[in-house]
Amino acid sequence: MPDSRPSTRDRILDTCRMLFNERGPAEVTTAEIASAVGISEGNLHYHFRRKELILVALFDQFEAANDRAGQPGAAMTSHPEPHRQYLSGWFNMMWEWRLFYAAGVYRMAPMLKPRLTRMTDRVQAQVGRVLNGLVQDGLLTADPVEIDRLVVNAWIVASYWIDYLHLRQGVQTITRDDLRWGYAQVEALFTPYARTVNRSVMIRKAG
Repeated sequence: MPDSRPSTRDRILDTCRMLFNERGPAEVTTAEIASAVGISEGNLHYHFRRKELILVALFDQFEAANDRAGQPGAAMTSHPEPHRQYLSGWFNMMWEWRLFYAAGVYRMAPMLKPRLTRMTDRVQAQVGRVLNGLVQDGLLTADPVEIDRLVVNAWIVASYWIDYLHLRQGVQTITRDDLRWGYAQVEALFTPYARTVNRSVMIRKAG
């Protein structure tokens, strides 16, 4: 029978994603990573010689998650609910990979900057196509310039709402309640353009 347990490499990546999300990559030492995984530092360095190589491997997963989140599902219809689920799913994906929305990550691993630019362009273009579909289905009233602004502003808010809570509100540990608050800020960008809006459903879906 094949061994279904995760490999040491996978356990390292899963652990690092959790720790980096909580504290940021710069604040987590290799000794802490090894201890959390239950291996020696030597074993950690066997799999990843430097911390930035861990970030590169995590970015591979992050990029794949972005591409999946950016693709509309087959069940997308003219009813608003699938589109709400799509947008809240995109926001949740950004929450799950929030470690990559900290500027310090790209100082530690500068080779990721061009990949981030290409990925952002690709996913924003797909989100723009979904929003244009909402216009065609009569769920949004927005012209192409407004759609472009909505895509960019939603990305900005979704990328930096955690920094805002840290710096402006003094929040140290981000909770699911904070996640719902963050999604509400994104939702507020779309509300003026939406013909059919159920605010409570959208916020609940984000949590």
